[in-house]
Formats: sequence, C-alpha cells, structure tokens
Amino acid sequence: MSAGGADGREAGLPEASLVESVGVALTGLLPTIARGLFAPRPVVSRVLGALDIDRRAISALSSLRRERGGEGARLFGGRLVVLWGTQAIREVLDRSAGPYAADAGAKGKGMSHFQPDALTISRGAQWRDRRVFNESVLAASERVHPMAERFLAVVGEEVERLRIGRELDWDEWEGLFDRVTLRVIFGDRAREDQKLTQGLKDLMAEANRLVGLSKGGTYFDFYGRLEGYLIDPEPGSLVARFADAPQTDDTRVAHQIPHWIFAMRGTLGTITYRTLVAIVADPDVERRVREELADADLSAPSALNRLDYLEGCLQEGMRLWPTTPLLARETTEEVTLAGERIDEGAQVVILNTFNHRDGETVPRADELWPERWTGGDPDPYRFNHLSHGSQDCPGGPLVSLLGKAVLTRVIERYALTLLEPDLPAGEPLPLTLDPVDVRLGVAEIESTGGEV
Repeated sequence: MSAGGADGREAGLPEASLVESVGVALTGLLPTIARGLFAPRPVVSRVLGALDIDRRAISALSSLRRERGGEGARLFGGRLVVLWGTQAIREVLDRSAGPYAADAGAKGKGMSHFQPDALTISRGAQWRDRRVFNESVLAASERVHPMAERFLAVVGEEVERLRIGRELDWDEWEGLFDRVTLRVIFGDRAREDQKLTQGLKDLMAEANRLVGLSKGGTYFDFYGRLEGYLIDPEPGSLVARFADAPQTDDTRVAHQIPHWIFAMRGTLGTITYRTLVAIVADPDVERRVREELADADLSAPSALNRLDYLEGCLQEGMRLWPTTPLLARETTEEVTLAGERIDEGAQVVILNTFNHRDGETVPRADELWPERWTGGDPDPYRFNHLSHGSQDCPGGPLVSLLGKAVLTRVIERYALTLLEPDLPAGEPLPLTLDPVDVRLGVAEIESTGGEV
C-alpha cells in the first residue's frame, strides 16, 4: 500500500470501497459494453443518453478521486483498476504490447470474431511484425501520405457526386464515407461493393454479444471477397502498397484490413460528422474555418497540412466525443503500477469519457476550443482518442488528412444550418452526440460566393 499524501489522501492506486466500485462499474464501464463494443446499438445508446449516464460516470470518478487521491483506484479488491493520472496511463499504454495486453478480455474475444490476427490484438513478435507492416502501408511516420493527392481527388469526386436535398443526415454522410473508404483502400472498382462493408458490419454486430461466437458463412464470404482485391491490387490504393511493405507469413496481411475499413468508414465518418456539427453550431468557429479555407488549394496535400485551425477542430471533435470511450488492458503478469502491486489477470481501464471531459483538470472541457491544439497535443496521455504509446493509431496522419479533406470540401460547397439538436453557441456541449439524431439544413454555395 502506498503512503498517504500530505492532505491525508493516498498516493498511488488507493482501494475503492465496494459502493464506489459498483458506482464506477455501473456508470462508466457496463454502459460501454451495453452500447456495443464493436457495432453501435442505437436504442441502448438513446436510453443511456436519456439517463445522462456519462455525466454520472464523470461525477462518480470525480468523487472517487477527491476522496481517495492517487493516479487511479483499485476496484473490487484490485481485480479492476481505473486510471486518471497521466504517469500511470503512460506506463500502461507504452507497454500495451507487453505486460498490459490489449488482446485479452472482452476486446480480444470480440475482435477475434472478425479480425483474429489484427495488429490491435497481437503481442510479442507477431505484434512487432504486424506493426511494421501497418506503419509502412499507412505511412505512419510521414505527415503527408505518399498517395495523398490521389486520396484528396477521391474525396473531391465523392463530395461532388453528392446529391443532397435541403437536408443532410447521417445516412447520406455514412454513404459518402463508405465510398471514400472503399476507393482509398481497394481502388475505384470497389466503390459500390456494399456486400463487403455490410459483411463486416454483420460480423461486428455479432461480436457485440461476446458469447457463442463461431466463424461461419459470413466470415468466410467476407474474407473471400476481401482477398479478391489482393490478387490484382489497383494502382493508387492502399492495397497496392502491400508489395513493398515488410511482411512475413505471420503478418496475415488480409487480417489487417478490416480495422482500416471500420476505422475509416465508421469511426472517421462519425468523427467528421460530429466535428462538422460543432463547427456549424458556433458562428465564430465557422467563420474562422471559412477564413482559413478562403485561399487554400483544397486539392493540395501541403495546403491541407497548413489548416491548423481546422486541425484543432477535428482534434476537439475527437476529444469531446471519443469513439473509443474507454481503453482496456489486462495484465499478463504481476506488475507494479504507480507503486502498487497488481496481480496477473487484472483489468486496467482508461476511461476516455472521464479524462477528456474532466472539468477539474481539463480547461474548457465542454467547449470546442480548437486553439487547445496549437503546437500539437496539449496533454499527452490524457487525451487518447487515437491512443498513445505502443498501440497508438498508425493511421493518425491519414485520419487527419481524410477528415480535413471531407470537411473542407463540404464546407466549401455548402452553407449549413444545424436543425437538430439545439446546441446554442457558448453553452456546454453535450457528452453524447448521436449522429443519427443530427439534421443539417443545406444550401449549395455558388462559385461566386452566394447561395443557390
């Protein structure tokens, strides 16, 4: 047990009472499972939103920290550990491919149903092998992807093809990201391959239940369809980069692709839609975004790379509404964390919902404040929408490129008005923002600057 601090509270990882443990589990942990670990359950999400469950989770963890102190707390006798201190979070995330395994527990079991050899649930030599491959194809170390010009052209063409009426809704936006995703990963011939994306959606929905999972026709049909694109890769696609990427028999290249599909069409689609809503909801923010775009060549990757204010908006959209509400790890051996001995098999949880919106440690926590990101990440290891450490997102630069590309093209082309929900400028933004519930009024902007 760690020594107490000067104020009588414990350092390290103090032990929560049973009542405190249950409170955190009921408000912060179980709702994530109920919402769907891999595919959203809209009805459940609406019910939990009506209960303001995320606000209750923040309240429970804030109370626990004020009472106990420390870098986090041990719940249920140490079988579960929740972290809020950045030093402890850094220790866990930096060693996620080692003693703090990401491939164990519910996450590993569920993901194995649709991507059993994915990087995100690998460890040891296989993790290193697959990480190098992913970093090479996604150009993780480069600010601008080598295929950036091609990808920007894809985005421009798909936004141009949109035929929106007087309103823009989630179905239209999701369809846009379906087509962008398929063309970026597989090339133009995959543009309308809804059987591929639907197959993955079905597998991920099955994975939500975590029990009784078995690989059947949907799994084999999906991978058969996916591998068909690898036989003769289309130039200008991500799969065309496979030939030059480091790989071995352990890489299982086809199994790296599903994560890219759902991360691009689902996760990035959701992120950009929420970011667009937050921009439109605040006239001052929208004005500054449009001013930044005024003289930019939106077909040039270097120009998008200089859109710092829009970059801040995108990062804020991810911080405010993280699509991964918590990160979970399982100890594969006995470890010492924040001065405390943690047994093998303990679950270690980083609740992004709390850490991103904790008003006691995060300035202007409930606001869209793009300037927060001037100069880069303002608080490494606290904001984990793209994670940090060994399991950070190797597609981070590509997320930024495609996210800004879609936002710029849509904002350039349309005058938008937020119809639902009501988000008054200057008021705290809600903890949940379900894209399905969003309606945007649309008017097309003529090239001369007026509305059609």
